[in-house]
Amino acid sequence: MKYLGILSALCVMLAGGCGTAAHNIDPSGPEALVTVSSVDPAEWSMVASEAMKSLVESGALKREDGRKSIVMISRVRNYTLLHLDMAILTGKLRQGIQMSGQATVTSAIGYGANLDESIRAVRDLENDDLFNQATVQKRGTVIAPDLSLAGMVLQQQSVSGRKEESYYMFHLTLTDLATGIAIWEKNVDFAKQAERPIL
Repeated sequence: MKYLGILSALCVMLAGGCGTAAHNIDPSGPEALVTVSSVDPAEWSMVASEAMKSLVESGALKREDGRKSIVMISRVRNYTLLHLDMAILTGKLRQGIQMSGQATVTSAIGYGANLDESIRAVRDLENDDLFNQATVQKRGTVIAPDLSLAGMVLQQQSVSGRKEESYYMFHLTLTDLATGIAIWEKNVDFAKQAERPIL
């Protein structure tokens, strides 16, 4: 009977006392999860930060005529076996370019979340008698981009005994749309390792 009581108490403790309440954390702080099988929030930030530092310092965004370059955010291809939401990275890159003061970003053309379809849609209202035509945005006013930022993500997985490792490489390229020449490239890479439990 004594052992049954102890067993019951242990069951109650295991059922209700082992969880933690949901709470906010700093994505780059010590509480953030680190996984081998995915790209974690701190790593997205690290990739964007390193890429933007290199891009700004390279001077590739600057124009000789003093006008700000206009950058379109093209596709960042995912060549891993994972589902990675590239909008996390491209959103951070967009903000970094805008904050650099060297260039600005267009939403009229781009890939995925970087394209604002309303820019074209509002111009389709020019023959719609529901709208005051004096207020409809005109064709021929949207400014085309000078540069395109594109990239890819690669992953290599390795296993040795109980240890598993994932290597990730983010490769970004800035291309001059007038010439088709890549004027800046950057690799940001990192590797993560974990040891699987025996059981």
